[in-house]
Amino acid sequence: MSLLLPWQQSQWQRLHESRQQGRLPHALLLTGPQGLGKGQFATLLAQSLLCQSNNADATPCGQCRYCQLFLAGSHPDVSLISPLEGKKAIAVDQIRVLGQFMALKSQYAGHKLVVINPAEAMNINASNSLLKTLEEPSAETVLLLVTHQPARLPATIRSRCQEIRFGISETVENRAWLAQQLPAGADVDLLLSLAGGAPFRAIQLADEGLLELRQTLFDGLGQLARLRLDPVSLANQLNKANPAWALLCLYSWLADMIRLRATNRTPDQLSNPDLHEPLLTLANQVSLAGLFKLQDRVRQAQQEFERNLNPALIMESVLMEWQNTFRIRKRKIA
Repeated sequence: MSLLLPWQQSQWQRLHESRQQGRLPHALLLTGPQGLGKGQFATLLAQSLLCQSNNADATPCGQCRYCQLFLAGSHPDVSLISPLEGKKAIAVDQIRVLGQFMALKSQYAGHKLVVINPAEAMNINASNSLLKTLEEPSAETVLLLVTHQPARLPATIRSRCQEIRFGISETVENRAWLAQQLPAGADVDLLLSLAGGAPFRAIQLADEGLLELRQTLFDGLGQLARLRLDPVSLANQLNKANPAWALLCLYSWLADMIRLRATNRTPDQLSNPDLHEPLLTLANQVSLAGLFKLQDRVRQAQQEFERNLNPALIMESVLMEWQNTFRIRKRKIA
């Protein structure tokens, strides 16, 4: 059975036609939101370029010698580059080694494949080193760069790659595929909505208990508004679980509240359709300007978190501002 995913058919067909015409680019930039399986696509494409079979759709057979070497991680003409264990960045030394790899002839008289995932993880020195390789490509080498943040790559690298875009496509086939991957009884529509339509993101939400953490956070915010919970206590709980997900939830809820405050949206027009009523209630307690201000603070916190600043202080600060914004004050008795 093919590992090609339902929503990747058009991209695969496009590259298949390029191969048939002998016009496959030497460098491809696979872009699109997270959770669409771009890395899996790159791996499948790399394997197919090495496969000895002649399948009509160009998918790899998985049985020939080259496929077996690839699947075992021992094919000498393949280099898979990602951040080293415990690191967030791809270092320049990793790209320099890549240059040596590409300078050698293919051991099996075929393609040499390089997959860099995620490409935006390259530091500036690594990017500059890769640029030299892209400027002088060897005829037999194909580079596959995978990223959900192409803007973080230097324009000089982007301009030397052919971009293959992957987008959100909520079709019946995609939904059916996702339903098969999820536990029985899972709310496919809700998971897809929370995942922004990205199937693998939806699977992650179901598998990692993120729905439960989302509910814990929402309940905690209600307690904060009533001054029944200390922001520091809730921040500690979230930081031990998944602070990045907590900030994403906060941002998403504020975005929905802004939609509700600005226009009368129905549940199916929200990213959080299951919280339509409580979000509407919250939205009506704060001015539109106040919601935008708090959303900007959450976005700033996300950026601070990405820069590895103090996560405890970041979360505490955001929750304190949330509490001040939505605090339920007791009315004074005249």
